[in-house]
Amino acid sequence: MRKITVLAAFLSLTLALAAVAGEKVWPREIPTITVGFGPGGGTDTAVRPLIALMQEYIGETINVVNTPGASSAVAAELVMSKPHDGYNLFSTGTGTLGGFLVQRTGPNSYPWKWTSWFPLQGPAALLVNPEKSGINTVEDAIAKLKSGEASVGMAGFGNGPHVLMETFASLAGIKEVNYVTFDADGQVAVGVYAGEVELGIITFSAGIDHARKGNVKVLFLNQDKPLKLTDTITAPPITEVFPAGKAMPLLSEAWGIMIPRDAPKATIAKLEEAFRWAIKQQKLIDFANSRALNVVGISGEDADKMLDYQFSAYAWTQYQGRPDQNDPAAAGLVKPGDWNWEVEKKKYGY
Repeated sequence: MRKITVLAAFLSLTLALAAVAGEKVWPREIPTITVGFGPGGGTDTAVRPLIALMQEYIGETINVVNTPGASSAVAAELVMSKPHDGYNLFSTGTGTLGGFLVQRTGPNSYPWKWTSWFPLQGPAALLVNPEKSGINTVEDAIAKLKSGEASVGMAGFGNGPHVLMETFASLAGIKEVNYVTFDADGQVAVGVYAGEVELGIITFSAGIDHARKGNVKVLFLNQDKPLKLTDTITAPPITEVFPAGKAMPLLSEAWGIMIPRDAPKATIAKLEEAFRWAIKQQKLIDFANSRALNVVGISGEDADKMLDYQFSAYAWTQYQGRPDQNDPAAAGLVKPGDWNWEVEKKKYGY
């Protein structure tokens, strides 16, 4: 009788454990988020705190792998090529997908193919080391860029900061920019400080520590308000130091995680639940405040809407700067002024 009782208890425990295992979001193996830029970049910096909190909420491990290349198009294509079973996720900034289209680097990465979550949003910045470059003002930078005496570091062609630089160059009458590419925005900031490049265009959160220490100087942020960094250092807005900057599209990139839209609905629902919890945590709020970022917590249709508009805006802005590239109109993208979510949302199944 005792053996039967023990056996029954063992079977009950086994069934209970199986039930718990069945409730896991990823019961088969550890999922992977592939970040499209190197460690220390704007995307990497913005999403790791979110991922850590989502892991805490879900109670499961999520691998994070950095796979830089073609402004994250390499990572996007890699994730899209794998099974859409919920185990493979992608991370990038909202400004990159338009670049994929114009540069022909990510043919499978239209925004309506993804479901997205964006926790944080923030500006890009143009950095310089005056001691190494001899550049102190925006006027100095324009003069050296026009003469071909200055190179500009960036994390990849087609990302948000690159598109911003192309727009700035167009408004400033700079015919060609000599770019030097790095794997991540943090590396660009170090390159500016070390004198490897005269200027650097980056997601500011990845270089804010260097700016606060005075290692680099912020020539401008792509926003319309100054940002106090220390008691003695303030980063100026582009509208203050570059009159033509008032014509700039002051698009602040957001960074987040994405999953193929046809992934299992249960996985997407659990990620949404974990995301909504994570963005309310003080850890994330404190991190955002320390990096000059805003907690926006955008998901669902709001994320689709934002991503679609930035897809169009960044694609057209980049194309107008270098019209020898892929024409957005040929791919069916309307100009930002003609963009209408009521029309565009049909691509997303709404």
